[in-house]
Amino acid sequence: MRSPRREFSGGERPVRSIFSTAFLVGTLVHLPAPAVASEDVGRVHEGRNRDRLRSVQSRPVLKAGRFSLSGTYARSVNDALVLKQGGGLTARYHLAEGFAFLMNGTFVTSQQTDYVHLVRYERRLVLEEPEMKSHMGLGFSYTPIYGKFSLFSDWILHNDVYIEGAFQLVDIAGGWQPSGLAGLGARIYLGQAVSFEAGLRSLMYATEYRGVRDIKNLMFLNTGVSLFLPLKNLARRRR
Repeated sequence: MRSPRREFSGGERPVRSIFSTAFLVGTLVHLPAPAVASEDVGRVHEGRNRDRLRSVQSRPVLKAGRFSLSGTYARSVNDALVLKQGGGLTARYHLAEGFAFLMNGTFVTSQQTDYVHLVRYERRLVLEEPEMKSHMGLGFSYTPIYGKFSLFSDWILHNDVYIEGAFQLVDIAGGWQPSGLAGLGARIYLGQAVSFEAGLRSLMYATEYRGVRDIKNLMFLNTGVSLFLPLKNLARRRR
């Protein structure tokens, strides 16, 4: 007959083995992660912080209180008979980041295209419309949209979209007459003092051909470079 003490001591072995296994598993679970893994995690967070810093970059050009001078090349895009092209200057004074007064002037040369000879041959028409030589005037510029984009994942370029409106005087065959100008364009900033711009300008003025008066709308594609003065941003005023 077996003693109850021996039976009890024999039953302790599986209990002790269970506790030992649980203690070993708990120790392994709470061991610190390897040093290489912690370094990798640090690198990931460092990259995320770098991306966050890029995403909250401020605008490189502060325009309020500064002048800008733009030299542009203009080329007509909606006249199939006479190609008009030339160059001009636009000066702006920026009252605020999104609003500016402007003064512009453009000299234009006209060149007949091959379609003129076709019209003369088919319809026996002679074009006698007076040529536009230049236009100049005063107006305003409004910038409602600002943005930025990444170039080759290394450079962050800032840009904006602007709207222009101006009262113009047009020189047509030596005579000046009033007209209106409306424009839409975009700028890409290359630092605190320089930007590249491109846009469309619509110039509307009255013409007279063989006793018939009409309103002519010329569309010009403008490209150019702007220089901001002073060359560096002005310090912001603290409120």
